[in-house]
Amino acid sequence: MTVSGAQRDPELVRSGLERWLRVNHPDRYELAVGPLGKPASGYSSETLLLDVAWRAGGADHAERLVARLPPAGGGIFPTYDLTRQAHVQEALSTTGVPVAPPLAVELDEEWIGAPFFLMERVEGNVLAEGYVATGALLDADADTQRSVQRDFLHTLADVHRVDWDALGLGDLTPAEERGLQHDVRRAVEYVQWAADGDVPSVVAEGLAWCRDHCPDPEPPLSLVWGDPRLGNIVYGDEWQQVALLDWEMASIGAAEMDLAWFVGLHDVGVASVGADLPGFEPHDAMLATYAARLGRDVEAYRWFEVFSLIRADSIYLRIRRMLLAAGMDEPWLRGSTPGQDRLAVLIA
Repeated sequence: MTVSGAQRDPELVRSGLERWLRVNHPDRYELAVGPLGKPASGYSSETLLLDVAWRAGGADHAERLVARLPPAGGGIFPTYDLTRQAHVQEALSTTGVPVAPPLAVELDEEWIGAPFFLMERVEGNVLAEGYVATGALLDADADTQRSVQRDFLHTLADVHRVDWDALGLGDLTPAEERGLQHDVRRAVEYVQWAADGDVPSVVAEGLAWCRDHCPDPEPPLSLVWGDPRLGNIVYGDEWQQVALLDWEMASIGAAEMDLAWFVGLHDVGVASVGADLPGFEPHDAMLATYAARLGRDVEAYRWFEVFSLIRADSIYLRIRRMLLAAGMDEPWLRGSTPGQDRLAVLIA
């Protein structure tokens, strides 16, 4: 979903991508890019779907690609590092973690008026937001729901078990910038920007609580996905995971950051709806399933839930401001959020 007032000319983008592909693949004759498609939702990068056709070796060829661009007119992050996303996906493609294979990053804005990141398109299904209340997973049987939840927790632990240093991912968060106090500082800077200085009191209090209650010692460092949600996975027809999406918030930090993001936001969703999916394990069982796969106990979960709710709500505050600026004015765009209500309970 595009919520800024700025819009790109789709034909200029399509022709620019076609020109780039022709220049970078001179052996492909009569190369053409069809009309661009867009996924139904998304607030971060702009995602475009490309169908590419060409001739080579006397035969017709075709491929389906995805291009990611910074949002026109601003998005939910102050800056967008497409190279970072490609770097993570390239590294993970060697580990067995399912990701979309990256193809190229173009930083020269001459082609389409913005930098872009090209990757192979992985075919499958993506869950819409609010999967607890509606959609294919709600309609699935309890055994399927249980396996989807278990597989997600196992895959998340597998991400956290990869040797990020050997994969060359240490530059995601340089050594001098690692640690929870650094994470809190970055969260303060982000919410000040996202809320344009109008930070809700419970969020400010939560950040102060996090500064005062940082776990000591801290959990071991892991590759952190940043936005681990069921909606960021492409599923095959049998609910098998075929690609993990959206690595723009990847970092080096505590694995509990990701775990608390997923479990905490899921719990907030359940509280809003009033019921969980019947096949899902409850909160404590989820932590146990994850810990068994990770190979160590979950540490200081409450702290990480508080911090994750603050980070998620900060992004939501930015989205709300963007929607209001775009002319939408609904009651849910004002007042406290479910995340803030849960946060207030946790720090009381």
